[in-house]
Amino acid sequence: MTNIISWRLLASVMMAGALGTLCRYLTMHLAGSLCGEWLPWGTVAVNLGGAFLGGLLLLLVQQRFQVLAPLLPVLTIGFLGGFTTFSTFALESAVLIQEGACLRAAANLLLQNVGGIAAVFAGMACARLLL
Repeated sequence: MTNIISWRLLASVMMAGALGTLCRYLTMHLAGSLCGEWLPWGTVAVNLGGAFLGGLLLLLVQQRFQVLAPLLPVLTIGFLGGFTTFSTFALESAVLIQEGACLRAAANLLLQNVGGIAAVFAGMACARLLL
């Protein structure tokens, strides 16, 4: 019986996830120190940036670099999965609501959800320009 998932792929996804996590930490720290505390800007930066990169990578691989398709799990599930952070987004939004900062919570929810979808399409638009 053949293995559906190779150990090499698992190790690659794991290493890419570690790199994505390190990039998330550094990005969140930088964005948080540059942008203030009205919103959790570090989480906004990684989630919107990750959505943009996801759209960019997907379209580039689908339409120009099909040979890289086997690397999509490494890049998306591994790196982008480690880079983006839904759990932090949810936790920060809940804390804002708990603190009574409902306007800030609503802004955070709207920005990251609608902005995330817009970022995917922006990434795809950039990919089209590169194709």
